[in-house]
Amino acid sequence: KQYHYDFGLRALKSVLVMAGALKRGSTFSEDMTLMRALRDMNAPKFVYEDVPLFLQLINDLFPGLDCPRVQHEILKQSIVADMVQRNLKHDDEVVFEQQVDKIVQLYETMLTRHTCMVVGPTQGGKSVVIETLSRSFKQAFKTNVKIFRLNPKAQTVAELYGVLDPVTREWKDGILSKIFRTINEPIRQQEGGAGGGNKKSKLKEIRWLLFDGDVDTMWVESMNSVMDDNKLLTLPNGERMMLQDHVKLLVEVFDLQYASPATISRCGMVYVDPKDLRYMP
Repeated sequence: KQYHYDFGLRALKSVLVMAGALKRGSTFSEDMTLMRALRDMNAPKFVYEDVPLFLQLINDLFPGLDCPRVQHEILKQSIVADMVQRNLKHDDEVVFEQQVDKIVQLYETMLTRHTCMVVGPTQGGKSVVIETLSRSFKQAFKTNVKIFRLNPKAQTVAELYGVLDPVTREWKDGILSKIFRTINEPIRQQEGGAGGGNKKSKLKEIRWLLFDGDVDTMWVESMNSVMDDNKLLTLPNGERMMLQDHVKLLVEVFDLQYASPATISRCGMVYVDPKDLRYMP
């Protein structure tokens, strides 16, 4: 039993969403589609020791079915090229494949959830997974990713969300509310040069708000309404801000010991285990 495990209705809904997308986009039987959705949506969250146990359970549920993972070939090539370029390629091919697969797992989780938590101990490669995926988007999907990084525990909750002066009723934005306002502004199309010469105009843009720090109820409870399907951030002055489709929320955290089950159930989980990476360079 891990803190970040959740098998409630929201987890079930994300499996069904993925199964629906797979069913529409492939000619597989329903058994094969459901098995693939169950495996690919749950496997990313398991710790190293639980993965074989989970795969055994899947084999018991669907005996005789062997379904390969969805091959995101263009993304995979882009990830491998980026890691080789930055000297992050592991000498052991099996370990390197696991690292690439972990990045693909984060991408798949982000397809069904707009809030994802990358959980795992230090030196597991959480930052590498997030940053490699963001760079790979540019080459694979012609999409530019802007990351807005924020440590939620580096300031008080009032400095994070903003404060309303009780006497003058004057509102002052906090760090998070200011960033949230900025990233949810419409993306302006860059104009290309004459004759369509400027290639930058063809790039789409998405924005990720990355919380790099501990998760506890002090600050994260106010984000619950953003993390679920409402996508609304309510500030202390009563103002409501909508999370737009081009924005995703990411949380990079050691563990979720102090997070409530309500928060955990709202997020897609990707567990990055140092045992996958090993200690050899």
